[in-house]
Amino acid sequence: MRAYPVLVVCLVLSLRLWAQLPDGSIAPDFQVVDIKGQNWHLYDLLAQDKIVLIEISATWCPPCWSYHNSQALQNFYKVHGPAGDDRARVLFVEGDPNTNLNCLYGQTGCNNISPGDWVTGSPYPIIDNADIAKSFEVQYYPTIFVICPNKKLYEVGQVSAGDLWGKAQSCPVAKGMNNAGMFDYDSGSLLHEVCDTLSLAPRFTLINLGANPLIAASVDLKWNGSTVQNIFWTGGLPLYGEIQIKFDSIAVAEPGQLTTIVTEINYGTVEADSSNNSHTDLFTAASTFNSQAVLLRIRTDQYGAETYWELRDEQGKVLDYGGNKAVGPNGGGTYFGANGGPGAYGNYALIKDTLLLPAGGCYSLHFVDAYGDGMCCEYGNGYYRLYNLGNSTSIIMSGGDFGAYDRRAFGAQATVWLEDVSDEKNSRLHLYPNPATDVLYVETNWLEITDVRFSVLNTLGQVVRSFATQCIQPNGSPTPLDVAGLPAGTYFLRADVPGSVRTEVFVRVP
Repeated sequence: MRAYPVLVVCLVLSLRLWAQLPDGSIAPDFQVVDIKGQNWHLYDLLAQDKIVLIEISATWCPPCWSYHNSQALQNFYKVHGPAGDDRARVLFVEGDPNTNLNCLYGQTGCNNISPGDWVTGSPYPIIDNADIAKSFEVQYYPTIFVICPNKKLYEVGQVSAGDLWGKAQSCPVAKGMNNAGMFDYDSGSLLHEVCDTLSLAPRFTLINLGANPLIAASVDLKWNGSTVQNIFWTGGLPLYGEIQIKFDSIAVAEPGQLTTIVTEINYGTVEADSSNNSHTDLFTAASTFNSQAVLLRIRTDQYGAETYWELRDEQGKVLDYGGNKAVGPNGGGTYFGANGGPGAYGNYALIKDTLLLPAGGCYSLHFVDAYGDGMCCEYGNGYYRLYNLGNSTSIIMSGGDFGAYDRRAFGAQATVWLEDVSDEKNSRLHLYPNPATDVLYVETNWLEITDVRFSVLNTLGQVVRSFATQCIQPNGSPTPLDVAGLPAGTYFLRADVPGSVRTEVFVRVP
């Protein structure tokens, strides 16, 4: 959820040569004094198993002031700080070296710009220290980090108190003497829909969350409740020590449930907390199209420039794409201020794109949202919808309410002319001349008398011309179709026969 509608970040204007610290980095330590004279040592807070939120801002930055007034950090601190459940701490850092301390209190004595008093009403510590911004390699204000007790940091956007806590809950936190947890789980597949077969190779990070060393763990991999693999690990992990656990690849050919579970640690020792010992993924059946021509409709939200998508084949090759190339396939939830770029869509725009699939088989559609809040529903009812090109009223697959990414698999059936025809050359549909001007001839090589109804569709999937049902003789003469008067451009000739449909491309020229 955005805290404000237009301004997203203020870029750091100094000529810094470093890059933003990536998620999963070890947070740099610091020992500082806040504006009230209290000492703060980051690693001491983490050693107390506290989750630490740090906002690094500048007093002159309008989005920073807007986020401050949203009360997100204040509300988070009240619920999870010392006066709440005491599970987290918040530190606010003024990170610009070119502003003085007075700017935090407002305009009086401020050597730069300050929209108001940052101190009054802020229950958490406020620190005026540009070295922290430099050590955390901040590139824009505000930058907000969640730092876990194992010292790893993760950047979050300008989100609500509830969303901040949602991110904080993914932190490993120690408890008891014997304890372990499963984190950073990856099923090994970007897709959660099964088309033909799906290869899964689960992996995760096993972390010791107990005061005693973790010396053994047994982990089961289950498909639909039945164990398909077991890993028995032995070693020696200190508190917050971690190790990657990887299963062999398995192939699944039907919908089902994949469960990974730590069943035992330290040779049967009772565990202090088993709530983070398992992970379950559901895999559903992929939608199937009975055509190799698919119509994609997209309705953007208030931030159309944040959208990017790709069509990929079963091997992951990109066949088509659209939207803001500056966002790209890996820009979900990380690209700030997306307001342009090659191919960027407008706000509240309706886009229609025809996807011509090269063959029958499995494909996938990958949607990316730069801000990480999908296309629906906080800032407009955006969506994507897929249709069979020959039927643009029946939705086969749709989405829009997602976070940074939405990845969907689907199958396309190769067009079959007649069910009893097995030789492709006996079901040929040939169009000529192509490009055509006034008359388009259709030549077939069918093995039996067939009633066929031809229609012409434009690239939006709309029927622009229909023809009466005709009786086609085996190896008969070419069938002439009148295409005169159609605007110049690309079209699809659709042939409906009992039990099957085929669509071929042709071009109309003046």
